Amino acid sequence: MVAETGNLLPFLAGLTLVLVVAHTLGAVADRLGFAPVVGELLTGLVLGPSLLGLVAPGLTSLLVPVPERLAALAALGLVLLLVLAGTEVDAAAVRRFVRPTVALATGAFVVPFLAGFALGWVLPARYLVTPAQRLPFSLFLATALSISAVPVAVRVLIDLDAMDRPVGQLTLTAAVVVDASGWLALTFVADFTRAGRFDAVGLGGTLVVLVGFVLFVVAVGPRVVDTLFDLTNHVRSPVLTGFSIVVVLGVGLAGSAVALELEAVLGAFLAGILVKRRLDGETERVFEMVTLGLFAPLFFATAGLQADLSGLLVPGTLLVTGLTLVVAVLGKFVGVAVGAAFTDLSRPETVCLAIGLNARGAMEIVVAALGLSIGILTPTVYVVVVLVAIATSVMTPPLLRRALARLPNPTA
Repeated sequence: MVAETGNLLPFLAGLTLVLVVAHTLGAVADRLGFAPVVGELLTGLVLGPSLLGLVAPGLTSLLVPVPERLAALAALGLVLLLVLAGTEVDAAAVRRFVRPTVALATGAFVVPFLAGFALGWVLPARYLVTPAQRLPFSLFLATALSISAVPVAVRVLIDLDAMDRPVGQLTLTAAVVVDASGWLALTFVADFTRAGRFDAVGLGGTLVVLVGFVLFVVAVGPRVVDTLFDLTNHVRSPVLTGFSIVVVLGVGLAGSAVALELEAVLGAFLAGILVKRRLDGETERVFEMVTLGLFAPLFFATAGLQADLSGLLVPGTLLVTGLTLVVAVLGKFVGVAVGAAFTDLSRPETVCLAIGLNARGAMEIVVAALGLSIGILTPTVYVVVVLVAIATSVMTPPLLRRALARLPNPTA
């Protein structure tokens, strides 16, 4: 018992610290006109080695490196956020917006990818682990800059009460397609980096498994969901049972995706889409409160814990950071504009979509963390990518609020 207490106390102390700071900064961000997710994203930098680590290294040592238990809760937060994102998707809107979604997602992924690749190709060799890794380095940077963060988009749209508006639904569906493309690209790039060569057979196999998984879930999932939710008609606490069903389905499908060597976020998102039509208002409210109140802050807060800002003190790195941010923002805006040219979207709607899809959030950090772990990104470039992810997420809420205000009143 004493040994268990010794292991549990640091975890509980670290968990309390993260939640207190995340909610405090979230409230401050909200008062300043930003979405709470901005404060939650900044939590990792505040509690990490760059700030708190300088004045109270003992407290930072509770969190860096991120304890396994805290990392597991953060991973669960990512899964539940994607389930929540799925519950916000209007299937009728998706069918109605297929053409603009494909056009926007294509532009929002391809243009930033090409811009990021070009940037990686021309950066000085000192930002590479080895000069021989120029190609995989450029591909990783391109993938990181092409991502659009579904969790951040969901959180911002919910905070701005814009999820049910057509531009909100289109932002979400386009972000999902962009992210799916990003995860596929990441799988391809990571395999190429590890193997040192392109594996067309492996990539084709991944695509086959992906399509098969989605088709199986779409065909069988609704029957399973109906059977499970029918049980809530015969229990004393239908809301609690419904909440449990949502969580189990989300975790189960996320785990199934991982078992098939796909991304957990895909299974979680499909689970949210499946349960949407059977969720009553009370169950949905409870699920949203638990996800946004507990697990989402942990996910966003832990994303920046391992970023050490001292790497920015290297001469020229601040300039590279600014250049990377400019390339990321312009690439996304130009890409959305190119995609919108093939639709009948108005200019104000295009601006809203460009802003909403510009947020990278922790998705970009996940890509960068993988690049760091397999030795393709240096710690300095990792910090640069983390700052770009946070900066694009910080600028999104106030800009999107202004852009939404210029749209016609949906109730008019």
